[in-house]
Amino acid sequence: MDSREKINDQIDSYYDLWFKINDVYSDWAKRHHIQENILFALHVINSAVPYCTQSQICNKLYLPKQTVSQMLSGLEKDGYISKETNPEDRRNKIIKFTEKGECFAKRILEEMKSAEIEAFSELSEKQRSTIIEGLALLNNALIKSFSK
Repeated sequence: MDSREKINDQIDSYYDLWFKINDVYSDWAKRHHIQENILFALHVINSAVPYCTQSQICNKLYLPKQTVSQMLSGLEKDGYISKETNPEDRRNKIIKFTEKGECFAKRILEEMKSAEIEAFSELSEKQRSTIIEGLALLNNALIKSFSK
């Protein structure tokens, strides 16, 4: 097998693992009666400082504005979030958890983090560092390669 064939096989393996990891999160979200995109929107809202906007969710999750708008409308209808006018940009609402939403998101996100910690704990410190460093290197190489 020549170098190019080996790289093609490695890219195929990378895709298989990427899709399998996405499936893990998707299946986990379904078992918790939410969509995967909602799960990650909750994460973005929760981690945004000092506040979250629809644009931040779109940019972080690479989702169209319409998709995010529909998700947020559903979360608002269920009483999990509120939208406030952003004084700095009146077209882009500030998204905040309601008390009900804070409890819901905290429970879901803490359970997810606990599962992630358990999974990462099965790896040695060196393995975890290698994965993170490798993904960072791949990210930078992909940015460079795709920008040509």
